Amino acid sequence: MQSEALQTQGIAHRICGDPTLFDILFTDVDCVDYRSAKHRDPAVNVTYNAALRAGGVFKSPGKLYPSLALSEADLEHTRQAVLKAAGLIGSCR
Repeated sequence: MQSEALQTQGIAHRICGDPTLFDILFTDVDCVDYRSAKHRDPAVNVTYNAALRAGGVFKSPGKLYPSLALSEADLEHTRQAVLKAAGLIGSCR
C-alpha cells in the first residue's frame, strides 16, 4: 500500500528488506549494500514518519514490523494515513 501511494505521487523510493521486516528508503537507486541503503533525502523520511504519526500510525525511523494482529479496520486506517503522508510529500516537490 505504501509503494502504491508513493508511486502515485511520483516519489522515488525503494522497499528494502523482507516482507516481515522492511523499510522504505526515499532514494532512486537500488539498495544492494550498506552504502546504497540510505535515504537520498533524509528530510523526506522525517516528514513521512511525522505525517503518519499525525494520522495515528506509528512508523519508527527504522524498519517496519507488520503484525498479524492487525484488523481490516487497522489496515484501512493505515492506508488512509499513508495516502495523506504521500500526498503531503508529493505536494512539496
